[in-house]
Amino acid sequence: MQKPLSSLWLVELNKRVKENKIYQTAKRSDSNINLFGHILFSFILVIFVSSGLRLLEGALTKESGALSMNSALAAELSDKAALTFQSHSSINIKPNEAITATLTFKNTGTTTWTQKSVYLKSLSTALTFKHKFWPDPYLPAKLQKTSVAPGETGTFKFALQSPSKYNSYTGEFVLVNNNMMIAGGEVAITMNVVEDPSKVNQPAPAVTPEPAAPAPALNVCNLKLNIAGLTTGLDNVSCVEKFSINNQGPNIRVGIFNTENAITIKSSAAWQVYDKAEMLLASVPAEQAVTFFYIKSKGEYAFDFIDRTVRTSSDLNIKNFGRGIFSIVGYNDIPTWNKTINYNQFKGDLKVSYYAPKGRVWLINTLPLEEYLKGIKETSEENPLEYQRAMTIAARTYALYHVNKFAVENSPFDVYNDERDQVYKGYVAEQIMPKQVGAVADTNGVVLTYDTGVIIAFYSARSGGQTVDSKKYPYLKSVETPYTKNKTQYGHGVGIDQQDAKARAEKLGWTYDRILKYYYSGINIEKIY
Repeated sequence: MQKPLSSLWLVELNKRVKENKIYQTAKRSDSNINLFGHILFSFILVIFVSSGLRLLEGALTKESGALSMNSALAAELSDKAALTFQSHSSINIKPNEAITATLTFKNTGTTTWTQKSVYLKSLSTALTFKHKFWPDPYLPAKLQKTSVAPGETGTFKFALQSPSKYNSYTGEFVLVNNNMMIAGGEVAITMNVVEDPSKVNQPAPAVTPEPAAPAPALNVCNLKLNIAGLTTGLDNVSCVEKFSINNQGPNIRVGIFNTENAITIKSSAAWQVYDKAEMLLASVPAEQAVTFFYIKSKGEYAFDFIDRTVRTSSDLNIKNFGRGIFSIVGYNDIPTWNKTINYNQFKGDLKVSYYAPKGRVWLINTLPLEEYLKGIKETSEENPLEYQRAMTIAARTYALYHVNKFAVENSPFDVYNDERDQVYKGYVAEQIMPKQVGAVADTNGVVLTYDTGVIIAFYSARSGGQTVDSKKYPYLKSVETPYTKNKTQYGHGVGIDQQDAKARAEKLGWTYDRILKYYYSGINIEKIY
């Protein structure tokens, strides 16, 4: 089964090469090493780098500014498996009942499996079978033996919980070694949730499958997100190489506001101001306010700190190294429904930047994508949880699409903080919307994909009975929205009709995945970090 995966920035690869210990050792060669030692070290280094580059050239291909793994590497995996026993492939079962499943795999590769590194992973489709006995939602079972040598068999036993609603569900699992897929380790289990299993034709008993022919090499790592650091994800296990990834996602830049006036900032913890070249301009104590000016006639930024005035032609990068909460003094974003609230506080870093094409000074908030989602104000606390989860996944996907879209463009930020993109109110919204924060945690890293890319997950308040059909995007097809029929359309009407979706969660008990797949046609729901 093919699953897409993001690629790395070339600059990220260069950075990692420069941080390599061999590279650093070469830079720090002791001056006392004799000439022969220098020649020998250089000869070895040249051979190492040449071989490494040749391997890298064969493994990676450059495409649209990003790197993709070469599909030929998929055929060279040293980890391979053959399914020799599966206790359940399809079962008729009552709602909310549990069974114990057993899988046995033969190690047909050349690497010894260990209990520490080899385990069964559940893909997002299998989360509906999650049992409380699972060590982790994405780790239903560990290898029972301490180690399994090539030619030996390993067994996995794990509990499965049937869903609470009548339907047919198929969950997919895959065998992995250190989060890298083991070829031949894919398994699917189907649960037919019915009122009385005895009245339904039972599936045939479990059989030992015949050894399958080797699968042809597939094109891997083809989800072209172009985001530095966004690499191996839980569902994207077809990639040959594993890279580290932060479960908070990539950083997103949010345009908070533009102004011709000075901007005054303070923080609950110590913070620092840098220029574009990462030169430290000021270290500011907690709760001390600093006012930043942009002098358009001189093309300079200026601010007073201690007993001097700091001037620079560079944008100002305001780093939150104390992990405090920034307050924008004098900035009022007060909702009409509650005059005691002011959305003027933000986590993450800030930037004061003059955008020449528009002649505007912007205050930009940079923070991890998952932290950004906690401050999204597109729903209300009284909304059904499944609707909240669906909207959170749509919001994450929309934001990720724009991070990717503008990554190679000369843009000061990725998204606006208002209806031009998504309404983002920062730290204060996070404090008054704990249900939203919970929905973010529940769906961490889950996005919507179509073909080989992240979709642009449009949504609007109300479509008036029928969503708008998009000729440009095949996943944005027109669907009926009976809960907003005969009501005035509010918004562009493309994608999720929020009022209709909320009603489906409330009145019909629709889950987040069913909601998403209704409004976005032919999409996949994938956890990519």
